[in-house]
Amino acid sequence: MRRVIILLVLAAAAVLPSADAQEQPARITRMEFRPATPEEGAGLVISLIGTGRCTYTIDYGDGKSEERTAELPDRVQHAYPDGEFTVVATPQAPCEGVARAKVDVRAINRGIWSLSGEAGPATDALELLVTVHGRGSCVVTLDYGDNASEKFEATLPATRSHKYANPGTYDLKATTAEPCRGEAAMRAEIKR
Repeated sequence: MRRVIILLVLAAAAVLPSADAQEQPARITRMEFRPATPEEGAGLVISLIGTGRCTYTIDYGDGKSEERTAELPDRVQHAYPDGEFTVVATPQAPCEGVARAKVDVRAINRGIWSLSGEAGPATDALELLVTVHGRGSCVVTLDYGDNASEKFEATLPATRSHKYANPGTYDLKATTAEPCRGEAAMRAEIKR
């Protein structure tokens, strides 16, 4: 009887996951931009997307930077002069990932700000719904990263659906033409 009890205890202990296995590391995955609302004041709202608590440095690309510690997603507001800027968020260990994005402040009134994606409703296909965030009516060229692209005119934000032939990691890019401004890119992992 004693031997059976010991074996049951050992078997139960082997099934329980460790605390380390349950916790996923904090990770920065991407950045999104939008203009501040009139209630928020001037400038851009920058959302740093990810999971967990993270200490990171955000370089605004205009000579200014700041270090922050926050639960992700985190949101900051920054006022820019006109121009194009590369914004980079670099985490400190143990937080992982780096987010880098180019923002054209002139595009905030008419143009592309960012891209986001989510799984499409099709259950039998590798479908991605891509939203081109921005403002105004613009002609957009959207490269899906699999040798397929689409050119369309829409009032932004606009959502497009794309079905991939194979699972994998794809780099998407959206560009526009005058009088609109801006471009945006994102990486999507397509799984079955």
